[in-house]
Amino acid sequence: MNIPDKFNSIRPYTPEEVPAAVHRMMSNPQFQLALDYLFPKDDHQEIKEGLRRVKSNFEFQKFFMYRAINSILKLSSDGLNLQHTERLAKNGPSVLLANHRDILLDSAILQVVLVDLEMETSEITFGSNLMVNDFIIDFGKVNRMFTVHREGSPREMLQHSKILSDYIRHTIQDKKLSSWIAQRKGRTKNGLDLTDTAVLKMLSVFDRKNPIEAYRQLNILPIIISYEWEPCVLSKVREVYLSRKQRFKKQAGEDLNSVIKGIINYKGKINMSFGIAVNTFIEKNRDSLTLQNIHQKVATFIDQQIYENYHLYPNNYLAYDLLYDKKKYQNQYDTDTNNKLHRELESLYELLGDQNNEIREIYLKLYANPLIQKLSLKKA
Repeated sequence: MNIPDKFNSIRPYTPEEVPAAVHRMMSNPQFQLALDYLFPKDDHQEIKEGLRRVKSNFEFQKFFMYRAINSILKLSSDGLNLQHTERLAKNGPSVLLANHRDILLDSAILQVVLVDLEMETSEITFGSNLMVNDFIIDFGKVNRMFTVHREGSPREMLQHSKILSDYIRHTIQDKKLSSWIAQRKGRTKNGLDLTDTAVLKMLSVFDRKNPIEAYRQLNILPIIISYEWEPCVLSKVREVYLSRKQRFKKQAGEDLNSVIKGIINYKGKINMSFGIAVNTFIEKNRDSLTLQNIHQKVATFIDQQIYENYHLYPNNYLAYDLLYDKKKYQNQYDTDTNNKLHRELESLYELLGDQNNEIREIYLKLYANPLIQKLSLKKA
């Protein structure tokens, strides 16, 4: 398939470009470090020989990434649980709009699920802030990642948004591939998975006069991931806390460091669920949707899907009780959960060199807010 030239600056590698990129990756010392962490030494030669035979993005993902992500899950989690996969299987090429808790794993775990369902893997957004060296760029573009520009003047960002919107529509309608994108810029750091209407407006900007038709073509499916123990929890709370004191600016390499921590840090149990498609909502509410309200109403629907399908763990209930000094959910958790949570909180105090109620509150809300949002849905 011919890919329009205007997408060359953001598109993933084509299958023809993959073998050379894989060779470059294998020649990089960082690749050996990844092998050492992910696989037994006895498997390294077989993996390298297999990679030399890879001819496409999908072959690379099935042969290498599928094994790599399953290895990460085995090394740093207590397993993955899935719910409502039939919604994913039946929806066809879609915008897979997800809550965002980990830079790499949210979308990477989805690719494992797609392979297990014998479906094509999706394309994935790839923030320009992560494109820090040639190895990372090759890794991303081989893995069907397409670039989302994070910096530029207002005029440049508008142009970037238009091209990105056109590319995602092209991927779904012409290439017949799904596209994973987060519901908001950046990971959730306070436990509130809320959809940014700016993301929805960007997605549908290719047909601003008829957003219902734009949404129909995008075929958005909400994806909900929940980790028992939050990836990069310490750095997330640190960022929220410091942002209240001063303008927070990430240090060079901080995003890449978060990717590594997300891979190696313990995550406990992981749950991934699939919501009801946005097109189903639009068809049922077509008469009440206008140019003025459609994006907000779609965002509200997606948020409802996220919190209805978000899987709660014992520490979510414990954090709620500690936050409000109650014992409402004491039957939902045990001493082990309490000890783990307090060890994590002590590590946070040590990282920040301080111990106060503000830090404690930020930390507890990260775990309690999914329960608070789920309770608010029941009251609505």
